[in-house]
Amino acid sequence: MAKKISEYKRDIERALKYAGKYNKSITFQVLSLAGALRTLDLANDDVDRLETTTIIVKNRYGNDAPAPHPAFRIQRETQESVTRQMKALGLTTEALAGADDNDPMVELTQTVAASARRARIVKPLTPDTPTE
Repeated sequence: MAKKISEYKRDIERALKYAGKYNKSITFQVLSLAGALRTLDLANDDVDRLETTTIIVKNRYGNDAPAPHPAFRIQRETQESVTRQMKALGLTTEALAGADDNDPMVELTQTVAASARRARIVKPLTPDTPTE
């Protein structure tokens, strides 16, 4: 069974506080994301119960034609909405889970970022450039 919107709202606020991005002025955005998450949860439940991905509908000529099941459309649209809203709130995977310091890719990224901050531009020496 899907969680209630209030439960999603509480979880989102907790995640925002953990990431240091919570502010009471974003309550509407939090509520909107909570509603989208509940809708996505319900759509996923519907998809789980399906035995096929298509339904038969009458086309404009009156013939039977296969069409995608509406639950998949709702699921896809809601996934896009959740992704947009999470980006708007700054809830990235890294912000929610925290960086794993033991991950070699994270270490490499941090090393490259740190070296880029320390990089100095050195002008090439020319014959008329004075040396120290």
